[in-house]
Amino acid sequence: MDPSYLDKLEAAWELETGFLGRLREGIFDPVLYGDFVTTLMSIQLDEHELLSQRFVTLLWFICPFMERQTERVAETIDVEEYALKRENIERQLERILGLP
Repeated sequence: MDPSYLDKLEAAWELETGFLGRLREGIFDPVLYGDFVTTLMSIQLDEHELLSQRFVTLLWFICPFMERQTERVAETIDVEEYALKRENIERQLERILGLP
C-alpha cells in the first residue's frame, strides 16, 4: 500500500482543513469533498494486500460518521444532495475494501 494513502486519509479528518473534520463542525465544503473523493478514487490496492489497522479504521468509520452528521450539515447543504454525496463515497469505499 502506498503510504501517502494513509497521510491523505489522516488529513481528511483534520478539524480545520479536512473534509471530514469540517463535517464534524457541521460544514459541508464542496471543494474539500471533491478533493476527498479524488483521494478515494486514487486508492488502488492489490486484492490480497494486507492493510494496516489504522488504514482500515480511517475508512470504515467514514459511513457511520457521515450518517450521524446529516443534521449538523443541513444548514450548509441540502439533505438529499448530501445523501447522494455520501452514497458516492460509499461506492468508493466498497471498491477499496470490497464487499463481504
